[in-house]
Amino acid sequence: MKSVLDQLDSAPSGADLGLVFLADPATEMADVMLDGLRERTGIRTWLGAASTAVFAAGRELAGDGAIAALPLPLGGAGLLPFSGRLPADARQARGGIVHVPDAADAGQAFAALAAGAGCPLAGGQSASAFDHAQITVTPSAGAATGVLLTGDIRLVTGVSHGCQPLGPVHRVTGGKGAVITSLDDRPAAEVLAAAAGDLLVREPRLLARQILAAGHHSADHPPAELGGTAGLVGHADLYAIAHADRFEGGIELAGLRHGASLPPKIAFWRRDPVLALRQLTALARDLRQELAGRPPRVALLYSSIERGGRFFGPGVDEAAVLAQALGPVPLIGMRSAAEVAGAGLTRYAAVLALIA
Repeated sequence: MKSVLDQLDSAPSGADLGLVFLADPATEMADVMLDGLRERTGIRTWLGAASTAVFAAGRELAGDGAIAALPLPLGGAGLLPFSGRLPADARQARGGIVHVPDAADAGQAFAALAAGAGCPLAGGQSASAFDHAQITVTPSAGAATGVLLTGDIRLVTGVSHGCQPLGPVHRVTGGKGAVITSLDDRPAAEVLAAAAGDLLVREPRLLARQILAAGHHSADHPPAELGGTAGLVGHADLYAIAHADRFEGGIELAGLRHGASLPPKIAFWRRDPVLALRQLTALARDLRQELAGRPPRVALLYSSIERGGRFFGPGVDEAAVLAQALGPVPLIGMRSAAEVAGAGLTRYAAVLALIA
């Protein structure tokens, strides 16, 4: 913390908002850290969250705790901090940053919040092992927290999953709990093997890492991409494949909420680390073009805990790749358990937002 405070001595004056992200176990001392940040910088409104890893200075910091802090001058833009309930004048906002708690109803709660805000939102779900993993004015837990931005401000955001479609949408014709027994009246594991390859189906570790099942409710065909600058994900819930049983014919979905029913339709997607980095750099370019020459003040990155070294491989840091694509724009963020995509939450994704 002393190192962070010493570096903030050279921070720009006139900052309105402070962004702070904590990597466990630093989260345990969030209240003390906030006091230190306020005293040193004079910034009263700090917004942030906690996870297993944070992004700062063009790299990922994880393992033994880390702190990433950034004073953000917004040129007189208005700040509307909130916790749980949107402020009364939320409809005046031009954009917002939202952090979602680790709760069973987080998706529904965020959807209602997004509908009330009516402006572009960026953010993610904290992935900390500690309580009070969200920060907006004070450390908090149990409710969505964030800051809405008003006045002469722009926030543009997009989402990338780095996935390639594997065939058409399939009807779920049999299943129980989290296990799909049949697709299109065929054994589900047989359909998966035809799409992903029999060898992959026989390797549970690789299967869980590489293949996603997207649950659809209306689409007849999977979208060409799961994300984009609009932040839409084709109304699909994403699940990893926990297990495929070639003898019984079933596949088990990982991440299906307890008590939830199986989706009526699913499509398979293959996660591709090379494509993921290419999409992320393209997203940076597209968002800068969307700003039409207006220089971004900060870039926010929320990238899934299912990405990182296990996904990209050793020696590949997606924050460094993104920082190179962005150029001289401060980059800050965290690994997230879920990511804000339009008016809903998604997983296995990277969300990038630029504030100008």
